[in-house]
Amino acid sequence: MNYRRHTAAGFTLVELLVVIVIIGILAGITFTGADYLLGAQDEKQAKSHVEALSLALEQYKSEMGGYPRTDSISNEEDIYKCGEFLLLALNGVVDRDGESIIADERRKSFLPGDSLVLGKQEGKRNEIFTPEESDWESNSGETFFAMDPWNEPYIYQFPRKDGHKGYLLFSKGPDGLSSVFNQELTSTPPKEIIDEDNIPASEPGKW
Repeated sequence: MNYRRHTAAGFTLVELLVVIVIIGILAGITFTGADYLLGAQDEKQAKSHVEALSLALEQYKSEMGGYPRTDSISNEEDIYKCGEFLLLALNGVVDRDGESIIADERRKSFLPGDSLVLGKQEGKRNEIFTPEESDWESNSGETFFAMDPWNEPYIYQFPRKDGHKGYLLFSKGPDGLSSVFNQELTSTPPKEIIDEDNIPASEPGKW
């Protein structure tokens, strides 16, 4: 009787290297695709927040006679204070000039439901914050704001200091950077690189 000898075929070093390279490429494609999808989801969420705040501002203007004025609060260059003022005004806690409204005289809230993510400063970081009812008082001592997916406050300014009509409302985007719109513009200068990923409600004067 003849017995056939079976030999186990092994992988050569070259074959193993090829397999490792292929696995590395596939892993890179997977992680890159995941990062892209997550980034696209964050941008979509930011656009949704900006649209919701824009709609709330238009409803506020229709019933209150104008937009909340950031030039009525102290230190209007503080984006966190402006962000808090926007929330308090839309929630009916202060009027459009920043004056406190007593509870019995407050009108309806214009805040867009539970669609916003609220945040507050914790040291050098911004963290998600769920305010208690007492935190909504203008003298509560808590400074909180509508926070974008990159843990930064949405920028709000009215009247605009760049000379354009309407309000300024936008997210700084993934890089957390933007130009400062604090001087009147007589023309539309080139868009800065740091503004490329900003997500505005309406095109700011530079854009």
